[in-house]
Amino acid sequence: MADDAATVYERQGWGRRLGFGERPAVIVIDMQNDFCDPDAPTTLWPSIGEAIDPIRRLCEAARARGLPVIYSQGLVAADGSSAGLWTLKQRDHGEGRIQIEGSRGAAIVDELAPEAGDRVIRKWRPSAFFRTDLEVFLAARGIDTLLFCGTSLSGCVRATAVDAFMRDIRPIIVREGVVDRSPDVLEANLFDLDQKYADVVGLEEVLAALQKPG
Repeated sequence: MADDAATVYERQGWGRRLGFGERPAVIVIDMQNDFCDPDAPTTLWPSIGEAIDPIRRLCEAARARGLPVIYSQGLVAADGSSAGLWTLKQRDHGEGRIQIEGSRGAAIVDELAPEAGDRVIRKWRPSAFFRTDLEVFLAARGIDTLLFCGTSLSGCVRATAVDAFMRDIRPIIVREGVVDRSPDVLEANLFDLDQKYADVVGLEEVLAALQKPG
């Protein structure tokens, strides 16, 4: 009988810890009404509702320490011209119904509204690094660690985390702050990211790390 995944990965030496760097920032991925409203066509409700309070606590802790809090906002131009291959891959993108620039659905949810001093990165593809100015702001603050939360883990969170890894910025996935449309998909991506590209860490451990002098 074949070994289970955890055994195979452990035997091959995957899953070692990246650890926290010296200059972290929080990045909140796509916590928008089109993913959070219970009746939205692309909703992640109800699991996404359970992530709001952990994300809020993480952001508050970062602000209290003067650390950057960055939001990504996934958008499609009102005329649909920026949607790209999403129009072929996903029905509601094809119909021009979701993440439309300027719409309520594209807005970040009120419960997690950015505050003065926070940074919002408008993005047009899954990764918040792709053709945006995110790297400019990270470099200006010398950020070496990104604390990830938001939605969906298998989509835009993963794309941005892998892009961070490729830039030698440590991705830390805050376990209670990420969700997906299926528990199976969520757990598979948590496992895979934790083995290859990121550390998956519980909220309380992250909050404790933020309290350490430094």
